[in-house]
Amino acid sequence: MVGEAKPAKRVLVIDDTEGARRAVVTYLRRLGFDAREAADGRAGLEEVRRETPDLVMCDLRMPRMDGLEFLAEVHATLPDLPVLVMSGAGLLEDAIGALKLGAWDYVEKPVAALEVIEHAVARALERAELLAENRRYRKSLERVNRELTATLRLLTDDEEAGRQIQARMLPKNHQQFGSFTFSREVVPAAYLSGDFIDAFPIDERRWGFYLADVAGHGVSSALVTVLLRTFVQRHAAAHVQTRDGLVLSPARLLDRLNEEMSKDDLERHLTIFYGVIDDEDSSLLYANAGHFPWPLLFDGERTAEIEQPGVPIGLLPATRYREHRVELPPVLVLSVFSDGLLEILPHADLDAKKAFLRALFGRRDVTVEQVCKELALHDRALPDDVAMLLITRGRPS
Repeated sequence: MVGEAKPAKRVLVIDDTEGARRAVVTYLRRLGFDAREAADGRAGLEEVRRETPDLVMCDLRMPRMDGLEFLAEVHATLPDLPVLVMSGAGLLEDAIGALKLGAWDYVEKPVAALEVIEHAVARALERAELLAENRRYRKSLERVNRELTATLRLLTDDEEAGRQIQARMLPKNHQQFGSFTFSREVVPAAYLSGDFIDAFPIDERRWGFYLADVAGHGVSSALVTVLLRTFVQRHAAAHVQTRDGLVLSPARLLDRLNEEMSKDDLERHLTIFYGVIDDEDSSLLYANAGHFPWPLLFDGERTAEIEQPGVPIGLLPATRYREHRVELPPVLVLSVFSDGLLEILPHADLDAKKAFLRALFGRRDVTVEQVCKELALHDRALPDDVAMLLITRGRPS
């Protein structure tokens, strides 16, 4: 689907010389800008107050209100509005004064080539957009930090409220990401879980997911799951706002997470399987930090383990993780689950348990609800938290 065209950037040109003003306005309109005009600083100020432009080009020497007065007025109320001043060759001192008052740049008159204007306007708008993105990113981080503070307080003060908060932190169940469907379940052994699952879109073609298992039980382990989710959310937001690519690289993301957890001395470690699925080229990029049992990939006929050992997060500060790529088949069930599932199986040895899990998840029609029912996960006391996620594609409805 073709997206809606972005509105043209509004540029206000203020100059008391009609010929010079019209030449700049005409040129900007040819470049695709929504160019407006004003004959002096007072008229320009009224125009700015009526409808704030994206950028202002302002002459310095004008009647009624000159460029320096205009700049001082605008900067007092709209300090982030880009203003380019236009000055004659003999008015360099005025141009320097304008820059000190907050002007972003200046263009010397008469303009030797109109391309100079195009370059100055493009550079100022690009800088303005970058500053706007940084402001949005800061607000996003402030919101995440406020939510984190409130969540940590609730988890500490009230276990029942903490359990509800932790449940709300989980991603929406049975959601669709492109051609893939994501479903999950977390069953705590106690009030609060040290297991956690998340899945989130990264951009138009890729989405990320992880299953983490924090060592221990109770409030302290649950607190680490909150910190983990905040860490990943922060880097997902950074990708949207500043094109930071850390969230796209499982190995680099786990490197950074390990550095932060080791530095903060949380006295907790965790295992995590983190993956990025690319719907366009049908691939999975993943890294594993000590997660076991291995995830299972069923292609409609055979079930294979995605075997990749690794060191848990928070144990060794200098650990570096490796990422691997798997091409995904048209029909698949990708199952990731915590070791709590192993503990409830009655089989005598690990090989028998792994064979049972391959049969359990190696079915086209398997669902998390079905597994919960077959293993009676909600009807028994569990020795450890159990978490599982299923990523499916091409299954019969």
